[in-house]
Amino acid sequence: MKHIGLIILLLTATLLAACEQKPYQPPIPHTEPDKSATKLFEPQRDALDKAKGVEKTVEQASQEREEAAGKAAGY
Repeated sequence: MKHIGLIILLLTATLLAACEQKPYQPPIPHTEPDKSATKLFEPQRDALDKAKGVEKTVEQASQEREEAAGKAAGY
């Protein structure tokens, strides 16, 4: 009976030691930028820049119309 208790104790200790968590090691960051990501979003950036240019043009035209309307009304 003593041997069964000792065997169960050793088996439990072995299982607990096998299931022990390893210390966490954070992933190593990449040191050089990923050039494929730059190329991937380049068309979207170009479209955004073009849209911003159009927005500025529309704002200027709107401002000019407001000034012309103000001068015509005598303000």
